[in-house]
Amino acid sequence: MLATLGAFLNAARRPPTALARAIVMVLAIKLLAVAGMFVFFHFAKQNVTADAAAIGRLIGPASLP
Repeated sequence: MLATLGAFLNAARRPPTALARAIVMVLAIKLLAVAGMFVFFHFAKQNVTADAAAIGRLIGPASLP
């Protein structure tokens, strides 16, 4: 199992074609973006309350059948 994981990581480190290199670069950028979003949202400490009045303003009042 470790040999397979090692081969996978080795292939990602040295992609054989230009397309593979571009894909690895885009995936790395996306990973950094997701990590940045996680840090931003995790440390924002904003508690948003969603009460019935706020929901009613957004989607309209509830209608009973």
